Amino acid sequence: MVLKTVYAYGLRRQETCGLDLADTRRNAKVPSYGRFGGIFVRYGKASKGGPPKRRLVLTVPEMDWCVDVLEQYWNEVRPAFSPGRHPALWVTERRGRMSLRRLNDAFDNARQDADLPKELDLHSLRHIVSA
Repeated sequence: MVLKTVYAYGLRRQETCGLDLADTRRNAKVPSYGRFGGIFVRYGKASKGGPPKRRLVLTVPEMDWCVDVLEQYWNEVRPAFSPGRHPALWVTERRGRMSLRRLNDAFDNARQDADLPKELDLHSLRHIVSA
């Protein structure tokens, strides 16, 4: 689910791991997306010497399938980890925030399962263009 979110919103590793529950946003123009009308990125890539850039990434119609993915994670998967009041969107079975390494490992496992080239990395998902 986390990898689908990375792809759908074009997120970087740090941006993904830094997401909190409060970073989901409604979009008044598309109320059917509910709480997943957009994702507020608080820890975006910084300019040299500057603070992290913040931005809102809206859910686009071509990626609206991600709304169902996030709803299922929010309502079924995340509660199974019993995270309590932990603010992180992506939590582990040990009730902590997902780490960069764990996210990389998830991508590596998916890449191997799909028999994709080793040259691909998580950042490649930001650059995929559909035909």
